[in-house]
Amino acid sequence: MNENTKANYNFMLAIAFIGIGSWKMYDHFYGVELMETYQVVLAGLLIAFGFFQLYRWWKARQESDTP
Repeated sequence: MNENTKANYNFMLAIAFIGIGSWKMYDHFYGVELMETYQVVLAGLLIAFGFFQLYRWWKARQESDTP
């Protein structure tokens, strides 16, 4: 697998983590779903990890674009 393909997978996973975590947090605060405290914490960590992965993808992309 080349680096560009790996970067695309990391980007898609970051977006998925942010989306799933946000969906679970939205359901907890605005929906009817009751969640345990650890599930709310895990959803927050999923969002944070997604943003961290997105930041790493962005930095790697910047480094590969500069000569």
